[in-house]
Amino acid sequence: MKIDISKIEWSKFGDLMRGRRAEKRLSQSAVAKELGISQPAVSMIERGSPTGLSDDRLSVLLALLEIAEADVPTADQPKPEEGKSLFISYSHKDKEYLDRLMVHLRPLEKSGLVDAWNDARIAAGDKWKEEIEGALKKAAVAVLLVSADFLASNFIVDNELPPLLEKASNDGTVILPLILKPCRFTRDKILSVFQSINPPDAPLSGMEEHGRETVYDSAAARVEVLCIPKVAT
Repeated sequence: MKIDISKIEWSKFGDLMRGRRAEKRLSQSAVAKELGISQPAVSMIERGSPTGLSDDRLSVLLALLEIAEADVPTADQPKPEEGKSLFISYSHKDKEYLDRLMVHLRPLEKSGLVDAWNDARIAAGDKWKEEIEGALKKAAVAVLLVSADFLASNFIVDNELPPLLEKASNDGTVILPLILKPCRFTRDKILSVFQSINPPDAPLSGMEEHGRETVYDSAAARVEVLCIPKVAT
């Protein structure tokens, strides 16, 4: 183990751990069994308190969740600048698209350019509404994963879009729609004013793998440009 366990930023590691565990569909109990600790101890780690986590157990945890040592947040790594938070709004029925987008965004997170937030970070027992409201307030960029399910979601329409649209109007938050499936996006008078990453008549669902990967890369490149620190001249 090359990581100095004393330098790990545990609150950020907890977010990373929770996200990877969700991607792999592992319960806290399953992780606890592999580590030889209790389920409450795993919950505490995800909340930023490394209870009972030795160097050996950390090595097992990283291997289990396929987290590279370079991905572990430490005090030595660059931190995202204030206001460079990315909020991703999506329907849970479209989670496979979110997961692939996050793969393309991960290098930006590792380099400290952006903190890409989605609700997979919310752990059981968290005050989910407060977590989402906090992430919305910090968002400098928002990617909307648009589909019929997205547009039909009462939670998205009533709770996520209004504050994002207000921030776009008042604070300059950039809204980037990514069209996943055929839907009424172009007929939506509010959302259609924002230029989508891919043409609305070319949704990801109709593309082969190469085309989808190209669009994901374009989305990540757009986020990267928006989050690069501006240098005064």
